[in-house]
Amino acid sequence: MRFFNRYYTAYDLLLVLGDIVLVLGASLAVRELLVWSGSSVNDPWPVSILHALAMAVIVVIAFYYSDLYAIDQTLSLHELSHRFVAGLGIACIVIGVISYPIPNFGKSIYLSEMIVMGVSLGLWRVGFMKVIKEAGIRAKVLIVGNRTIGRLVAEELYRKKKLGMEVMGFISDTAGPVTLSYGNPKKVELPAFAPSSLAGLVASSHVNRILLAGADQFPHSYYKELVAVRAMGVPIEDCHSFYERLASKIAITDLPPEWIALSKGFRRDRMILAAKRVIDVLVSFLGLVLSAPVGLLTAVAIRLESPGPIFYRQERVGQNEKRFILYKFRSMAHDAEANVGPVWATEDDPRATHVGAIIRKLRIDEIPQMINVLKGEMSFVGPRPERQFFVEQLKQNIPYYDLRHSVKPGITGWAQISYRYGDSEHDAVEKLQYDLYYIKHMSPVFDLQIIFESFKVILLGSGAR
Repeated sequence: MRFFNRYYTAYDLLLVLGDIVLVLGASLAVRELLVWSGSSVNDPWPVSILHALAMAVIVVIAFYYSDLYAIDQTLSLHELSHRFVAGLGIACIVIGVISYPIPNFGKSIYLSEMIVMGVSLGLWRVGFMKVIKEAGIRAKVLIVGNRTIGRLVAEELYRKKKLGMEVMGFISDTAGPVTLSYGNPKKVELPAFAPSSLAGLVASSHVNRILLAGADQFPHSYYKELVAVRAMGVPIEDCHSFYERLASKIAITDLPPEWIALSKGFRRDRMILAAKRVIDVLVSFLGLVLSAPVGLLTAVAIRLESPGPIFYRQERVGQNEKRFILYKFRSMAHDAEANVGPVWATEDDPRATHVGAIIRKLRIDEIPQMINVLKGEMSFVGPRPERQFFVEQLKQNIPYYDLRHSVKPGITGWAQISYRYGDSEHDAVEKLQYDLYYIKHMSPVFDLQIIFESFKVILLGSGAR
């Protein structure tokens, strides 16, 4: 199921629900035991429940930022322990800071709650991992057609084994093995069956779902086979729609224009645009006010380290390919591209100054772009604006690239929180697929989700250069 624009299984939701129940139970049980033992703590039940709910919210947020909800069968016990200790530590610190000013909240209660909560959540996490490893395959998928999008779906399902879906093979015009790019050191091979009796294959192999990856390459009579299988109760879906839900991005590989034209989404309602603008103005204004001290220190550091302006101004391509001047704190030496021309930013970019490397890592260099948002040239959330030099190249080489310019560019976006920093045409393709997903599902709630998740990216320092 899709929730907050990501695809989740019942196991994912069960994991979050289990955390909430255990935190609530630990807090209320400890307080009840202390009252029963004669402790002076005797808060009313509504106060105790409110305190327990606050703890649960803090734990879920801390675990989210520690990637404790991004687990599957391939996660090692060592990595799980590392994430758990980090997440639990953050939660305990925040709970302690918030709870200590509360009357009748002594050290004995805090320590008891944290110990019971920590042990309960630890045992729950280990048990949960054991369950999903033993769950095994629960659904078999057959892909009809041999286009590249079919292999992409198969590879994604192999990466997300906790979904319990196994691709048992392909229907192709010729029989033989299909080699995926997934697998280390040996690549995964799946069988390809000749298009004979589809209904017989579905029945004998217990296929639960059929995905179409170029069924039009078969004779028109083959559609009768698909109709017969659908009448048997087997779901049939095109690979692009399935992949969109599975990966939270729109694959441009083999993507026909009619798929976009007939898709639900891509809404531009006035209410959505108005609400989005309100979010842009409020978040940017508050952001500029709250970041003023950091901005002042950054300006002083840039001025002291190297000659040149504090702010970097560069022409970028915005909505409807209208050009505008983007503002950033200068992170490179002055005229860094004077002799080499436009180039992709790279990891440990030699053009960056010492201060520049730091403010890039922490995203501080992006703060002045909130001025662009207030001016209406950008949105807080949207595809990142690119330079005209790269836009012309990418439009020629990447299909649907021009669709990025149907909305305002943003300071952060779905691609920024879902994919690493890009410095190649391949990365531009990957980011475009996430941008298309955002453009299709754009909404105020989606924007708020991306802003919230952007803090995680900034805190962990991922994707910055």
